[in-house]
Amino acid sequence: MAWSTIDTSILTVVTVLTFLTFHSIVFHRRPRFPGPSGLPLLGNIFQIPRGRQWLKFDEWIRLYGDVVGLHVLGQPTVILGSAKVANDLLDVRGNLYSDRPVSIMAGELAGWDQGLGYSPGPHQYRFREFRRLCHRFIGPRPSQHPRILRMQEQSAASLLVKILQEPTQFMTHARQSTGAVILQLAYGYKVIKDQDEDPLVKIVEKAMQGFAKASEPGAFLVDYFPILKYIPDWTPGASFKRVAKLMRHDLKKLYDVPFDFVKRSMKDSTVTSSFTSAYLEEKGTPTKEDEGLIKAAAASLYSAGADTTPSSITSFILAMILHPLVQARAQAELDSVLGKSWERLPAFFDRDSLPYVNAIVLELYRWNPSVPLGLAHRLTQDDVYRGRVLPKGTIVWANIWTMLHDENIFPDPTEFRPERFLDEFGKQRTLERHEDPSVIGFGFGRRICPGMFFADNTVFITIVMMLYVFKISKARDDQGREIEPRVEYDGFISHPRPFQCTIEPRSEEAELLIRRECVG
Repeated sequence: MAWSTIDTSILTVVTVLTFLTFHSIVFHRRPRFPGPSGLPLLGNIFQIPRGRQWLKFDEWIRLYGDVVGLHVLGQPTVILGSAKVANDLLDVRGNLYSDRPVSIMAGELAGWDQGLGYSPGPHQYRFREFRRLCHRFIGPRPSQHPRILRMQEQSAASLLVKILQEPTQFMTHARQSTGAVILQLAYGYKVIKDQDEDPLVKIVEKAMQGFAKASEPGAFLVDYFPILKYIPDWTPGASFKRVAKLMRHDLKKLYDVPFDFVKRSMKDSTVTSSFTSAYLEEKGTPTKEDEGLIKAAAASLYSAGADTTPSSITSFILAMILHPLVQARAQAELDSVLGKSWERLPAFFDRDSLPYVNAIVLELYRWNPSVPLGLAHRLTQDDVYRGRVLPKGTIVWANIWTMLHDENIFPDPTEFRPERFLDEFGKQRTLERHEDPSVIGFGFGRRICPGMFFADNTVFITIVMMLYVFKISKARDDQGREIEPRVEYDGFISHPRPFQCTIEPRSEEAELLIRRECVG
């Protein structure tokens, strides 16, 4: 006899309630870390906000300590609030904490589980191969290769021209410039010049918007109730399935379009060496599995930096508006190194001579980190920490925001103070792991961002070039009054909310340098 819709609904409710009751009983039988009390069966689900979760987690950490225990619909969860506990668990015991939880929306439905971010743990071949490729192509040594450094310098110089021509569109320019350099690295694809919006950049941007939205904890109910993935698309409340289909469609285009470009270029002997072409040449005759892996790896390479680096660049502009004395000190340092003859732009070989500019980069990572919560880890077997049992399957969030705003390590953490990273002589201090934003900001353990060195170079060269040739200040309204920007950030990949500013060349000579070096 066929089941009616009512019968199916009743069975679903009973199944969910049984599941919640069982997991709630098991969870409460074990001593857990202190945390906010939740509702019976449901736990803390309604206490986790839909956005800016890191701020709520920061509030709990200050109340309950640097390991906060939660449960969400019977799922044990802990929030890590100090670099020490993150090091103890995610670094030292990385073999236990390097798995990812199953993400129904971002992973299974949208398709991001094929890439590095959501792939299963380090014991899986796919994960190991992703890491091998990234280390070979954008690891600490490859990232210092002259060809890659020159590529980044050219990209930063092109950004200067775009800002000079359309200074009010600085957010768009930063995103497109970052996307262009990663596309060149990943696929050997050079963005079309003199075009408002490159078609491939647009494909990637759409896919990344889906990634960021699907990755937010609590954004989609299906992540808490996986059984919902089986309901028909036309069912009331199933709009998430239609959203997921669009996300998967955008991701497929990201996988296929640039990959096909590389294959055509290799066939026509017009290929430019890239992450994708190097892998295909290594394989000789790649299998379908090989092709699927490199598509996912290249897309992961892009997703790791295409949205995070623009966040750092726009944060830099916001910080310079609010702290003109910081900008002035950095420009004085640059003038002392390069002079005011305006003969050339700053380059990577100047970096060691610019401790204050380097301190600005570190303070940007600390002040408003691009990914303040990171992606969740999952415990693969029972563990004991500080006398309490962390059961297998526990979800672990490292609240990077709290670690970088710890008053004991960073006094006055809401203040933008680059000098905190300098010694009494104005030289850059040697930093321990727990006080180094350039490490903490990129994650922990075996899940630390493999593109961190490439990303750091991109941020540095963009910032140092902008500081040398531009003056960044507050915008003014029609009456000539300064417009005070608000420091507000949103999104799983956290960006400042749109703000106005004035960006203009520091001098006529600076403008001529931009045009000579970047256009001519």
